[in-house]
Amino acid sequence: MTNKTYKQGQQGQAMIFGLLFLAAVLMVLLSLYNKGQLIKNRVQLENAADATVYSQAKLSARSQNFTAYTNRAMVANEVSIGQMVALLSWANHYKNVGAFVKYPAYNFPIAPPSPVTFAQVLEVVTLPYKIMGTAVSSPTKAIVDKWPTVVSTFNSGLGVFQQLFGLSTLAAQFEMNINIVEGHQIGDHDNKMYTPPLGWYFMLQNYLLSYKGENFDASPLTTAVDFVNTSDVKADDLVGDFLGGQSGELENFINTNSPNTSNASDDAIDSYKRYAAIVNNNRDDFTKDRHWNIWETTPDIFPPITLNMGIIKLTIDLDFQVGFGLKNDGGAAYVTKGDLEDNKDIEGLGWSAIDVTSFGVEFDIGLFVKFRFCLPIIGCTGGVLLDLNFNIPIGFPLAASTHQLVSDNRHAKTSFFDNSWGSVGTEDGTYGGDPDTTVNDGPLDAFHSQALMWGQVSPMLAGGVFGANMARDVTDSYGAPPGFYSLGEHFQETGVSYEFTVALAKHLDDIPTADHAATFNIGAERNQGDWDEAGDAIKYTRFETTTRSRAEGRGIDEGAYQRLVWNSDRPMMTVSAAEVYFANPMQSNADGSDETASLFSPFWDARLREPSEISLLLATGEVDWNKLFGNIPTTSIGIVNWLLGSVADTVVDEGIGYVKDQLEAPFDSLLEPPLDAAGDAAKDFVGEAATAISSGLEDF
Repeated sequence: MTNKTYKQGQQGQAMIFGLLFLAAVLMVLLSLYNKGQLIKNRVQLENAADATVYSQAKLSARSQNFTAYTNRAMVANEVSIGQMVALLSWANHYKNVGAFVKYPAYNFPIAPPSPVTFAQVLEVVTLPYKIMGTAVSSPTKAIVDKWPTVVSTFNSGLGVFQQLFGLSTLAAQFEMNINIVEGHQIGDHDNKMYTPPLGWYFMLQNYLLSYKGENFDASPLTTAVDFVNTSDVKADDLVGDFLGGQSGELENFINTNSPNTSNASDDAIDSYKRYAAIVNNNRDDFTKDRHWNIWETTPDIFPPITLNMGIIKLTIDLDFQVGFGLKNDGGAAYVTKGDLEDNKDIEGLGWSAIDVTSFGVEFDIGLFVKFRFCLPIIGCTGGVLLDLNFNIPIGFPLAASTHQLVSDNRHAKTSFFDNSWGSVGTEDGTYGGDPDTTVNDGPLDAFHSQALMWGQVSPMLAGGVFGANMARDVTDSYGAPPGFYSLGEHFQETGVSYEFTVALAKHLDDIPTADHAATFNIGAERNQGDWDEAGDAIKYTRFETTTRSRAEGRGIDEGAYQRLVWNSDRPMMTVSAAEVYFANPMQSNADGSDETASLFSPFWDARLREPSEISLLLATGEVDWNKLFGNIPTTSIGIVNWLLGSVADTVVDEGIGYVKDQLEAPFDSLLEPPLDAAGDAAKDFVGEAATAISSGLEDF
């Protein structure tokens, strides 16, 4: 065989190896293509889910900041009402001077046998004050007859707009979910990412827990989790993480407070107590404490005495001071007739003001005795034998008045003797006083006792000035305390909302890969029959849960559940979570601790978080989504329409209806049209959102 013949026989051998190598390269390329497609679609899901859930939480934070701003506006408006009531009481107590200078004790001559009495002198001296009080009283009374109606109605309107904004936020969260998912789509129509029924359930779950949480009990959920829990963490702790640190009976994250007792939440009393406290803490100085005095005090005339009796030494200090002059005290407060103990007491919230002026003397007497006992070798010891202080006030009346602003006369205090105003001798109480000075103890100081009593029984005051004379001293132009959103007590401590959760999915069979029909067909290799065959005992892992929900399940029930909640036999899926939290970067408490969370401070924001274990158990079907809320709609469209429709009717119809019931002429004709327009706009927006969402879901 020639060399030429040998070479010709060797041709084509490299091609075989080349084809083998090319086949291997093609297999690698196909594998890379498949992995790339899966990763690309997986990243798409994760990005869309993170963006969606963060946006949901951000919208909620915006709603809570809107609530905080409107709550602060309500407080400022309430304080403006208190200023008018305080001014009217202050003016009237000077206007009433004429009745007080006729106090029986003033009918004696100043210097017998001169017929000039104390009353005659006081009448001349106090005449300028009487003129001033009369001049201020009339226009102020006209304002108090109208202004509180306007302001309280406006506040009630703000409360309704809080609800409308919250409703619009809920609708926006649903619509935004559709928009973000649509904005993150890649590929053709046959490879679409979608929100499965589980995703809409998670939104329903957050709303029901946030606004209706007090109606649910976590015990069934805890029992279900305990049954399937295989981790080292107790079921109570897993449920507690999911529910913001709660177990058993739940609390609302947001309380809807209403003076209408039929709609008041369980926490309404605490919410209105907090509201009243914030209003009172924000009173201006004139409203809170109207004090001035002309007062002199004699120095202590008795120096300390020391008695040295050998081994015993006594120190005796007798204090005796005399103060004399004139005191004017007063204040106004946002309070109820009695104690705020029940929902029916809420509508009794209103303004009460008291002013009083007296002159006279006070005797401050104190006796302090201490001893020191010394023995050789043993040493010395000592102590206080007596520490006694008391005050004897003798005040004579010059003026007094009260004024109350209520929604109905039945909520007004009717007598000073029933202690509804407080007890005589109370220092630094509701209506003013300064604990840092002994001169200013407030209008209920014992120094004013004669003025307070004469204000109640004086025949010249036509029934007294402490509520007995309804026409003069009580105004019923206050509409009612406003309805408003407040933060649940538990969440005031934590400052973190319930978990926002989003679930998104794609059909694995729609992802364009080389092995298109068998992508991630994990169950097929086990040769154990169909996906829903009861014998399949594949366990779920963290990777599988956050990558895809295998509808093979661990039995027929779980397989059916997953097909229901994911709307797919073989979905690629992801679950993302976020939360709303409170943090004021500019302010802290006096002790350096962080400011307590509330819906009166607009420092709410949102952040992503890891989904709780419960959310993953709900996603895999190991815990049924009906364990917490009972039976709910089982389709995406059903869930959306059920939640948006029921919430819209409740918020709009009940909220606006209640405010309209409070309106009186002429404000009803002025305010009803814009209220109706706002309600219709909110309903239209919710209806459009529901329609858009339903239309977008019809393909699934």
